[in-house]
Amino acid sequence: MGENMLTTQFLKSRTSTRDFKDMDLKKADLEKLDKIIDSEIIKLGKDDLAFIVQTDGEKVFKALEGKAGYKGVMIKAPAYLALNILNDDPASIVKGAYGVEEIITELDKMGIGNCWITVADVEDSVKKAAFDYDKGQVRLLLAIGYPVDETVREHQFDDRKGIGEFVFIDQIGKKATNEDLEQRGLDEIFAYARFAPSAYNAQPWRFVLVDDLIKLYIEDYKGEVNLLDAGIIMYYLDKLGESISMGSKWDIKPEINDDKYVYIASKQL
Repeated sequence: MGENMLTTQFLKSRTSTRDFKDMDLKKADLEKLDKIIDSEIIKLGKDDLAFIVQTDGEKVFKALEGKAGYKGVMIKAPAYLALNILNDDPASIVKGAYGVEEIITELDKMGIGNCWITVADVEDSVKKAAFDYDKGQVRLLLAIGYPVDETVREHQFDDRKGIGEFVFIDQIGKKATNEDLEQRGLDEIFAYARFAPSAYNAQPWRFVLVDDLIKLYIEDYKGEVNLLDAGIIMYYLDKLGESISMGSKWDIKPEINDDKYVYIASKQL
């Protein structure tokens, strides 16, 4: 299968589902999901984060209606997956968002739709009651279930930044040219990576290419929401980079400060 076909299929799988069938997840699918989660925890670190699957969707919806989601608009689903961060390390949030995106890929293969839900404004006591946990803090949710509309939709992204606005060579401000990217095999990867979702479609990520290193920064850092943005774009780059065998792992060491550009992570080409 050609690179363009693989890329197209990957991007289609990132489409959110907001309308779910009124039916529970099948036992076999829940068992598969548990195995996927166990694998993610081994890779990401059991001391840093956990994933909680709540199959009582009605309980979660009633608890969070009017509180979670953009402007309090809660998505109703038969089940929810919560990302629970177990410490205060910003890197754990980055890794958690990366893991959620990896889980989304597997859910798509199973025919299970999903939609991100923000819970930044929800009180801890409410989240704990909905998901029955006593350690850590739930930072985001996925509504999950079988989609009412199974039609594969094409993405429409007319408002996304051009590559020259977020990819630089050697230092921020020095725009990477097409030749710079082509020499590294990154031209198509960044062309598609700019379609990655981010809070309010702000696209806060900035990349600096230094020799064979990719450095990720966040412009005008606004806190936890940008750490989630970072984890998502990192997963996009890794998945799209499979076409050029870009298999190195990210070295995640956020340097949180008041600088215009906050360093998050880097990886070798």
